[in-house]
Amino acid sequence: MLVPILLIVVAVLLIGLLIFMMYKAARTYDAGQHATYLTVKGGEFHGALRQPTILWDPSVKVLRGKNAPDISVITSDASGSEYFEKSLVVRRTGEVSLRVHTCAPRPFISRTRDKRTLRIKARVSFQLDVDRIHIPGQMEAFGANMGVRIENLFDNAVGALNDEQVYASQTEIETRVLRQMQDIEFPADPTHPTGMPLGIKVFEAIFSYEPVEDGSSLDDGQGLRGAMEYPRGALDDISSMLKEADPKATEVLLRMMEMQMKQNIVQMLCESGGLVAFTAAELGLSDMPGVRERYGVLPMTPPPAPPPAQPDPVAAAPAAPRGPLTAAEKAAAYYGTASTVQVATPPPKEEAKH
Repeated sequence: MLVPILLIVVAVLLIGLLIFMMYKAARTYDAGQHATYLTVKGGEFHGALRQPTILWDPSVKVLRGKNAPDISVITSDASGSEYFEKSLVVRRTGEVSLRVHTCAPRPFISRTRDKRTLRIKARVSFQLDVDRIHIPGQMEAFGANMGVRIENLFDNAVGALNDEQVYASQTEIETRVLRQMQDIEFPADPTHPTGMPLGIKVFEAIFSYEPVEDGSSLDDGQGLRGAMEYPRGALDDISSMLKEADPKATEVLLRMMEMQMKQNIVQMLCESGGLVAFTAAELGLSDMPGVRERYGVLPMTPPPAPPPAQPDPVAAAPAAPRGPLTAAEKAAAYYGTASTVQVATPPPKEEAKH
């Protein structure tokens, strides 16, 4: 009789030990600097685990599965060409990553103060703050809010500068955006925050940009072009360069543009299919060898005209009265085969000798 009782007790103990081991394994969470778990108790937020912990209290539950928080951001690969959504929560276990991540919203359009259109690519490095993890854990759209904030801050910083100032002030823009995001998370005056905190720590904010040449950067959507088929953006670049350029360099550039325009005209006429002939003077060039030897190039403006020649007193004398034209002279004058018609003067009549 005693042996069966002992066997029953041992079996109960083994079953209890097995249940205990299973419960311990199921309620053990490997939290730490790399990850945490959000817990609730009685429907209220209970806290975030900071170290490997066994939750013995059955009323404390970890948010996982369909109850896990939706914390995700838009990021890109190393090359910056592919964008995808990355979740910071393993919904099956409820693990929330505390590693440093990168939020890279898709490229967006921004305009400078001088109405130049730029395509911005921004990246922000951040980490979820375990002390304020309840903020992103309770947000409806954490990634969307963060992406809009990044776009807005960079757009405001770029829009306050001219096109040529963006390149010179790129580091200042990044520093300004970084400080603004940090001030929103940890305001100097907690009673007057500058924005809604996201519960993150921001470490870096960088961006790159490229000009956009499309209808949005022109006066209208009809493909307006400038001189020499330069788009509006190229003309803005030339204008910005000429503001601080050497006057001599500006003069050379303008001469090159004029020569290019004349070449375009000649090319267009030659491609029309007809025979076209031009002289150097018609193209605004000089065909005088002396000018070429002196300057090394053909100047765009012709040399000053020589002073008018003094009239020849002999040539200015009244011509002798012409006699009647011969038949050959009349034909040459009619068909234009002679530039001038020389009229033969009849020999003087000899006086009759008496």
